[in-house]
Amino acid sequence: MNDLRSKAKQFYNALDFDRPINFGQGQLVPEDRAQPATLYVENLHGDAQASDAVQELADQIDFSASAGAYLFTGNRGTGKTTELLRLAQVLQGYDFEVFYADLADYLLLTQRIEITDFLIAVLGGLSEKVEERFGVPVGKEGFFKRAWSFLQSEVRFQEVTVPAGPIELKAALLHTPRFKEELQLRLRDRVQDLAKEAHEFAAEVAQHVRRQRNDPNKRIVLIVDSVERLRGIGDSSDIREVFKSAETLFSSHADLLRFTGVSVVYTVPPYLQALVGALGQLYAGGRIYALPSVHVYECCPEPGLPPQISDLGVSKMLEIVRRRFPQCDEIVAIDDLRRLAQHSGGDLRDFFRMLRLAVTRAPSDGVPLPPRVITNAENAVRADMLPIADDDRAWLKRIADSHSAELPSLDRLPEFARLQQGKYLLQYRNGADWYDVHPLLRGELGLDGGAHDD
Repeated sequence: MNDLRSKAKQFYNALDFDRPINFGQGQLVPEDRAQPATLYVENLHGDAQASDAVQELADQIDFSASAGAYLFTGNRGTGKTTELLRLAQVLQGYDFEVFYADLADYLLLTQRIEITDFLIAVLGGLSEKVEERFGVPVGKEGFFKRAWSFLQSEVRFQEVTVPAGPIELKAALLHTPRFKEELQLRLRDRVQDLAKEAHEFAAEVAQHVRRQRNDPNKRIVLIVDSVERLRGIGDSSDIREVFKSAETLFSSHADLLRFTGVSVVYTVPPYLQALVGALGQLYAGGRIYALPSVHVYECCPEPGLPPQISDLGVSKMLEIVRRRFPQCDEIVAIDDLRRLAQHSGGDLRDFFRMLRLAVTRAPSDGVPLPPRVITNAENAVRADMLPIADDDRAWLKRIADSHSAELPSLDRLPEFARLQQGKYLLQYRNGADWYDVHPLLRGELGLDGGAHDD
């Protein structure tokens, strides 16, 4: 029993989805917060003949003679951060200086966002990463100090006071919703002034890095991760406001998100792809580069038909688990591993989550785990998506039938965003982009070809 418990613990802890694979990029994500490249499964989101969004994005950045802003998206659960770090590895191979900033370390992401607080967070993050790498600040001061000085001299606050210093400003953006709201309000008529400070600082960063590397032509890229985590909390109006603010930020301020000398890759919420005709053309590369769910299905089915399981895609998901714990099928039977892979819909986070829920039952229920344990794990994940409102239920059924967004107007974009963020629907790209409901909901919606409660 002790041996089984120990083995189950090893399996459980091997299923750590919060530590990305960093491909040896310890200067971007420290090794103690990452996993080794040996765990990476090639062509996970397609096949050898399919387009590779990461390579395509790297080529666009490399081919461009000038710095630009690029958009990259993917739901949490697709392995997005790992793919961004692979992008960094490819770009470093092209002799770029690459910096990585997780916006969740700099900005509160459960509240509406505006160009002003976004620029402070992004340039503040870049400032810190440059100083960490070279040991000296950009110019006489980092960007948080520059922004703090700007606020002190140029902006009059009424409901709150300016933080005591740059360190306090950084903390307030991340932890003080009331200050963030007041900051947005007071800077709405000073957007261009703050943007000028940001753009001048980015140009200084480019010069600073080139001096440090003794290369006047050094090309620089900043990867800004976690923007797709933007989500509202509270009632529906708060949630809608946050989603709408992300749309406004990236559709109305594209020109302010480009910098001289520094290319930037911004992660964006996946629902913004519904604006791709209007949005992609505003950014370098001409489109939003998207990381879909793992292809556990064959290509988009005909309208009215359920998707067909892809043995290749499911096998890749099993390979992910085997690389982390080679004895996995001693605890979870191979048929049940395949079942959980299929019922995750290709969402790696849900796949690992269901496995973890099941594996904890090994000491008491024995191995291989009985089917009821697998069913209980599925039911636990399904419960997070229930109950489903009648209007959402009707919309999801239409999506499951047509495999398209069924978005009647852009006014409904925040509601579409909520369905994507809640994983009620998943996005795929094998051939064309298409959608389907989460497999765990197919039985709930009275659809064929999915998981059902037992």
